[in-house]
Amino acid sequence: MSERLPLFSILIANYNNGQYLQEAIDSVLKQTYSNWEVILVDDKSTDGSRDIYDQYASDARFKIFYNDKNRGCGYTKRRCAELASGELCGFLDPDDALLPEALETMVKAHEEHPECSLIYSTCYRYSGDRKADMPIWDYIGPIPKDSDFLIYQKKLISHFVSFKRSAYVRTKGIDASLKAAVDRDLYYKLEEQGRIFHIPLPLYYYRINNARSISEGSDRAYWNGHYNRIRCELDAICRRMSGPLFRRNKAAYLDYMRSILFEYSRSPIFKWRGFLGYCFYYLKGYHFNPHAFSHLYKILKRR
Repeated sequence: MSERLPLFSILIANYNNGQYLQEAIDSVLKQTYSNWEVILVDDKSTDGSRDIYDQYASDARFKIFYNDKNRGCGYTKRRCAELASGELCGFLDPDDALLPEALETMVKAHEEHPECSLIYSTCYRYSGDRKADMPIWDYIGPIPKDSDFLIYQKKLISHFVSFKRSAYVRTKGIDASLKAAVDRDLYYKLEEQGRIFHIPLPLYYYRINNARSISEGSDRAYWNGHYNRIRCELDAICRRMSGPLFRRNKAAYLDYMRSILFEYSRSPIFKWRGFLGYCFYYLKGYHFNPHAFSHLYKILKRR
């Protein structure tokens, strides 16, 4: 690693995770890399989270901000990213934790891969207490160089994820209206700004089955997540239609778009206006070939 230590912004969007938050902060304090800041945005928590914030009020490395009302995951994570000052950024969920070498490993990887907008590792998944024999989430892995995360679907980009802020500011930013699939939205946008790189090491502890996750919290969480995932993927395909990622794998993109449109048409959150807008882009991608109209007709017929 070079002598220059770039600032790393650790982004925490918290809503009522006070029971776990101290573990997350402790994992930051134990980092082998020293030049970091914590940007924490509280989404109107009603638990004891503020008591934990107060412990770090005099530590200049911790910047605590509060939403004026409960606004959800997309808004809160977007605000985290906008308030960050670091050259590098990475989200740490308040119910999770970092391994001690996480930041140092990520900074080194970004120095070695300046062409990358996003670099990610793998993680341990657990519920309850962390143990020495926790399983590594093997669904996370590298994306082939001749493919893209959006259409590959065989491996996942997930924790720990870090990104260059210079790449993030070239995007439209995290969609503040999203209540779920916020991370996917971010990864798709960053994939459009540079290469991605996978570190085959676990650098993150990921807690599963937490009902207080900022992206959960209602009986409609499943369909909310389902709709937002579809929306993120369709939006990303439409954005890419005039760019090199789409041109490189045009057939794969259009095949995948057709399958998502069918899934959307059959879901309980179907909306005609949005569906027709995406259909226009699908036809455009095929240069309004008659076969494309036939594809859409079959989707509507099966609806």
